[in-house]
Amino acid sequence: MINIKKPETIIVFLITIVAGVIIFNLVVSIPTRNYSLEVDALKDPESLLVNSRVVLKNSGIQSLSGINIVYDNNLKFNETINTIKPGETIILSPPAGAPLKTVHVKTKEGLDIFKEFRTPLKLPGMIGS
Repeated sequence: MINIKKPETIIVFLITIVAGVIIFNLVVSIPTRNYSLEVDALKDPESLLVNSRVVLKNSGIQSLSGINIVYDNNLKFNETINTIKPGETIILSPPAGAPLKTVHVKTKEGLDIFKEFRTPLKLPGMIGS
């Protein structure tokens, strides 16, 4: 039988936990769907202006095509992206004058995503609060 001292046991235990967390994160990040799109709509009001963006990430295995983005259900505020490759992230700036309440994203592959703009939490003492 191998005689392991206490500090060595703790190190082996910690290495096992870290390796398990890394392996878990790798397995979870592997795409499993052919077509998948993550949409994050962010509106950050400052004292003089409003910072806003829409982040599109293709989290599927296949490319997405014919992506149509409509802001606030108004066809006046829309844009089109030809393709987004697997794993690619695109950051969009909403058009000037859009109320920034909702965003509706449709793809040629049949994905139909409707999101409301979210506002980050402002904490006292933080930059921008």
